[in-house]
Amino acid sequence: MEDLPYFPKEFEYKIKSDKGIKDRYNIIKSLIKRNDIIEIVNAGDPDREGETLVNIVVYQIFDELKLKKQVSRIWLDPLTEEKVREELNNRKPIEKTENLYKEGKTRAYLDWLYGINLTEYNTLKVGKLMNTGRVIIPLVRWIYDREQTINNFIPEEYYPIEVTVNKDGKEIKLNFNELKFKEKREAEYIADLIKDENVKVIGVEAKEQIKNPKKLFSLSTLQSYMFQKFKITISNTLSIVQSLYEKGFLTYPRTDTEYLSEDEKNKVKEILKYQDNDDLEFKDSKSIFDSSKVESHTAIIITTKTPKLDTLTDLEKKVYLTVRNRFYSNFCKEKCILEKTIASLEIDKYKTKLIGTAVKEKGYLKYENDIGENEIPKFVINEELLPKLKVTEKQTETPVHLSESDLIKLCKNPFKDDLLKEDEEEEKDDNEEYKKILEGSQIGTEATRALMIEKIKNVGYVKVEKNKLLITEYGIKFIETLEELKENLWKEKTAEMNKNLKKISRGELEPSEVINEAQKEIKEIFAQNIEIEKVTTNIGKEVIGKCPICGKDIIENSYYFSCTGYKEGCKFGISKKIAGKTISKVNAKQLLKNGETNMVSGFKSKKGRVFQAKLILNDNKVEFEF
Repeated sequence: MEDLPYFPKEFEYKIKSDKGIKDRYNIIKSLIKRNDIIEIVNAGDPDREGETLVNIVVYQIFDELKLKKQVSRIWLDPLTEEKVREELNNRKPIEKTENLYKEGKTRAYLDWLYGINLTEYNTLKVGKLMNTGRVIIPLVRWIYDREQTINNFIPEEYYPIEVTVNKDGKEIKLNFNELKFKEKREAEYIADLIKDENVKVIGVEAKEQIKNPKKLFSLSTLQSYMFQKFKITISNTLSIVQSLYEKGFLTYPRTDTEYLSEDEKNKVKEILKYQDNDDLEFKDSKSIFDSSKVESHTAIIITTKTPKLDTLTDLEKKVYLTVRNRFYSNFCKEKCILEKTIASLEIDKYKTKLIGTAVKEKGYLKYENDIGENEIPKFVINEELLPKLKVTEKQTETPVHLSESDLIKLCKNPFKDDLLKEDEEEEKDDNEEYKKILEGSQIGTEATRALMIEKIKNVGYVKVEKNKLLITEYGIKFIETLEELKENLWKEKTAEMNKNLKKISRGELEPSEVINEAQKEIKEIFAQNIEIEKVTTNIGKEVIGKCPICGKDIIENSYYFSCTGYKEGCKFGISKKIAGKTISKVNAKQLLKNGETNMVSGFKSKKGRVFQAKLILNDNKVEFEF
């Protein structure tokens, strides 16, 4: 503890001790050293990280060789031959993007300062490894808070009066919001009052409505869509879309906008020419082209390079067609026209509406059908219908656990209360939402969110069950530790840091100001010197089964599946290596639960003969059964 905090005078980089990485580094170094090489081109990903990673390598080699050469920058989005040629002919001096490089380095320094110092501090305080980071904290907190809401939720009973009418031989249930009561007696009383009343049709309105397609995809909206429709994890979607980008079929994936910039109109016209589809036409629409909602990258769309679908994997095909169909939807000639019928009904003084939707012209629905038709009978004004009334009993619904898709949405807009409610209509506050995105009011980046969600799962703070994220005992301890040590690095603080990073890229703040503020905050956390109770249990360790000798938990350690009662003298354990064969968790669980495993292959005798056998527990010892 006396060694904390760590505040380096300078941040330095070293090459990883990996032969492949060292070899590649030395190849770059030998090329830069050559006398006939006069310029180095940074062709890294067209974003902050691409800028930073390439520059770090180049500038480190400059320092080692004691030389300096011209460095330029190209921005490859999309990764097609035409774009590479265009960018190489129009490369920019690296000084033009210096602030982006400063922002990238500062982000790395911030993550290091908080990650190293708080992980070590929290681990020493609690006596158990506590991986801590400025992005990890709000992610785990959201899942923890949702779990608390669910655990503290008390279902409330309510009593709606169910009203059913028969229209043209069809039973129709009517939902009257005002006919829902907290007390059964009240519901029965009202039902008795209105039992002799008919349901009257007080209005019928039929109107045509033009329905617009959803916006083009950002990475977050694509990840959410693929998860909801196909249950493809957000990390899988990222790797698939990255692969399609590298093959030149899609534009750069790590984008946080659903818009194209206004100077991309000619590019889109060119893409449309390459599509063998007469149903498309160019549309100069503000809902597609809006530079005010674009920072460095634009929405993910297809390119002029079209893949042969039978050469793609099943998942690649799903992702590609999803992006293509969203693009087609936005440039479809035919309008999507719906016919909406709204029938207004009342019983006594209580009113409700029935809404029917029929598709008159498909339009973009040919490519992405995101509505369900709902036909209702033809009602006539002043028509009266005989109702059946029934008092029913219901309960308020328990909130649901968050999914990976929900977490991605929260990261993108952490301060939107109703973010997780699906809304088919265009967002009313679109301009305000994009203003916040461009300011940096987000958690993590499009590039890192999937990795961070994987990390909190791998560390053990959360687990996945049926596509829902659940907090573990370890995750609860993590959040409680942060609260006890008064480390208030919740979403507000993380979003504030991201806003400051954006200010660096705009030249409004210097990196030293942001780093000094972080160091000051870390010092203040340590200066409180709060003592908390240390962990004495095997929190965070998966329980493999129960010890057959003492009944305590068996957990996995480096070389054994060991009994947690070892301090009390229990010597039971299952070696993770038996006769040259690695024993899996599945094997150990079977052995502890059933007293034997299934047949296991790959054991080797002392003479080198390979054999298969069951493992059995005999007198609490592990033996073979042939």
